[in-house]
Amino acid sequence: MTGKRLCAVALLILLTALPAAARSGAAFGIRGGVNVTDLSFDRNILSNDKRCGWFIGPSVKFTTPILPLCFDVAGLFEQRETRLNGTVVRQNSFIVPANLRLEFGLGSTLGLYFAAGPQIGINVGQEKFTIPGDDGSDNAFWLKRTSFSVNLGAGIFLTRHLEVGLAYNIAMGRTGDITFKKAYSTLTSGDTYSSESQAKTWMLSAALYF
Repeated sequence: MTGKRLCAVALLILLTALPAAARSGAAFGIRGGVNVTDLSFDRNILSNDKRCGWFIGPSVKFTTPILPLCFDVAGLFEQRETRLNGTVVRQNSFIVPANLRLEFGLGSTLGLYFAAGPQIGINVGQEKFTIPGDDGSDNAFWLKRTSFSVNLGAGIFLTRHLEVGLAYNIAMGRTGDITFKKAYSTLTSGDTYSSESQAKTWMLSAALYF
């Protein structure tokens, strides 16, 4: 099954769950925000400039009989950007974060929450990028089609309808691979070598629940 089909199936499952969530007393709404990604390599061979991206999509929050424990799940379209050796790498993905939350009320209209949980991602955009090398060579950077990561975050909520949070997303495993080809002017043959990358992303979000 292709990444786009997986994206459609996951979104359909999420949308199907929304009416059931409403009947069970769970809150559903919309979440959106901005992100900044740091893409690091296991070899220090590329300049990496952080750029701002964004994400948006539906979200569901479930309460549990064990207070202050609850959890949320979302289906988001996300765009991440970084600049490698002057070339913009833009990753479009469908992501599904699921977080276990601890909520603490500070009054009738204000509270704090702490959240942690896994996230899966499916790349639905461009997978291969050509990155120029310092020696004039062209190098191929491939984004993985699927990814698994972990979120750690905290935030505040207002009147149980509006919340603002900050999360740190850490990729588990590789985000992508780049294959470098040294220039023929310095070698007798076109030698190649590869490097693995891992993304770490800050995500600032706001959610409105109905």
